[in-house]
This record gives sequence, C-alpha cells and structure tokens, in this order.
Amino acid sequence: MKSIYQIAIYLSIFTILTGCVREIPNASNFEPQVFISGFLTNGTKHVTVKIQRTVPVDNLSLDPINDAQISLYTKYSSGEINLITSSFDIANGTYRSSEMITTVVGNSYWIEIQLADGTSFKSDEEILKDGVIIKDIEITNELNRVVFADPPDDINFYLINLLFFRNGSLDLETNELTNDVLFNGNDNATFDSTEFLVDNPQEVHVSISNLNFNTYQFYLNQFAQFENQITNAGSEEDPGQLFLPPPANLTGNIMNTSSNTRALGFFGVQSTTQFIKDF
Repeated sequence: MKSIYQIAIYLSIFTILTGCVREIPNASNFEPQVFISGFLTNGTKHVTVKIQRTVPVDNLSLDPINDAQISLYTKYSSGEINLITSSFDIANGTYRSSEMITTVVGNSYWIEIQLADGTSFKSDEEILKDGVIIKDIEITNELNRVVFADPPDDINFYLINLLFFRNGSLDLETNELTNDVLFNGNDNATFDSTEFLVDNPQEVHVSISNLNFNTYQFYLNQFAQFENQITNAGSEEDPGQLFLPPPANLTGNIMNTSSNTRALGFFGVQSTTQFIKDF
C-alpha cells in the first residue's frame, strides 16, 4: 500500500528487490551512505525527517542515525532568512519537530543537517506553492477523473493520491504523477486514470500535492524503479535478469556540503489539498 508518507522508504525496498540476481555480496566493497527523507507541507503541522545509513542487500535491518542536529530554515519573499526551529524529538532515526510549524505559501524552505562526525548536508531551497482547489471526483467503469483548478502562469507538478473505501474499509490506494503541460491555467483541469479501477466504491478521498520539480523528479524515478523491479522480477536462474536496465538515479535535492556531492534522499516542500465524495 503506497502513500505519500511511505514513498521515501521505497529506497530500502528497491535495494532488497535488486537482490533477485544470484550473487555473493562482498561486504568489504560495501560503503554505507546516509539516506535522508522528509517533507514539509502547508498548514500547521509537525515536520518529520528520517535519517539512516544504507545497509548491504543481505541485511534486512535498519541502521538509524540518532545523533544528528537538524535546523529548519525559511526565506521570505523579501529575501530575509529565518531559523524556524532546531528542536526535534528523536526516536529510531525519526526526527519530529518539538512544536508544530505554521508554513507560509510563497516562502522558501530547507533543512540543514550536521552529523556527529562533522559531515553536513543541506537540502535545496524550495518554494511552498499554492494548494489547488479540487472540484469533483468522477468514478466510472472506464476511468477515475479528478477535476481541479490548475494555477495559471506557473509550471506545476502533481502527486495525486486516491483512496477507495467500501463498507468503511479501505479497498484500494493509488498514487500517480502528472504535470500541467496539457491543461496549464485551466480552471476545470481534469486528471484521468484508467490504470486502477474500483467497482462501486462508497467513498473516495483524493489529495493533490503541488510539488517542486526536484521532488517530482525524485518521486518519478522511485516509481519507475519500483515498477521496473516488479515487472521484471523472476527466477534467480533467469539469465535475462543480468541485463535489466540499471536502477534510476535516486539522488534527490540534498547536497553533502562536506564533500560537495549529491546525497541520497530528499526533503520535499509541497502544498496538499484534500477532497472527499460519497457515491
């Protein structure tokens, strides 16, 4: 079951799935890397960031980092920079802001992280965009359609999450990505999906997250790698597994400022709006 809050942990799933080819891991060649994931959204909420080290493919346990220092910053449209908070509660590699954070549309946000060994990271400054107005959901035997108002004069990238309920229980959850190339500025833009259909749902929840390009690209690469591994998974004796395309580059919008290289993971800044309809 995929959701916005679970997408960032797909990297671990992907690493496990790539072990379908018969091989003997060489622990001496493995170099753990820091993986950072989190996001900030509109409204007043806690901000959560997860930090861990990657592990060899034959190790199913996690390696959380619990001694990092995180600082969350914002930049106003005037150019003024402000430290929002550096106070986070820590549990098993998960850092949750000690207080709820109220965000401002139009401001830029980013995090800076320092590990105990002095290694430092910084996410790209990303603008918190306007949330879109969702107008309707249409569910038929042929398609799922979401009708919403696409903001004009801007290139927008969306993560669209649909939850289908029947008899009070979740029947199916889907996540899909799109941009507004075909409907930029349309007050009645439509997103149509025919991939996952549910007969006669009783209630449907939809959320649309207005993303920055880097976060959209990170999600796109994760989805592509996950689907590729699922589609091509097969027997260990299948020699064709040796010739699969290489995994997508899952580096995101976080820079290791100590080595001036891109790090694994992302810190997304996104506005999310929700809409519920009974059928």
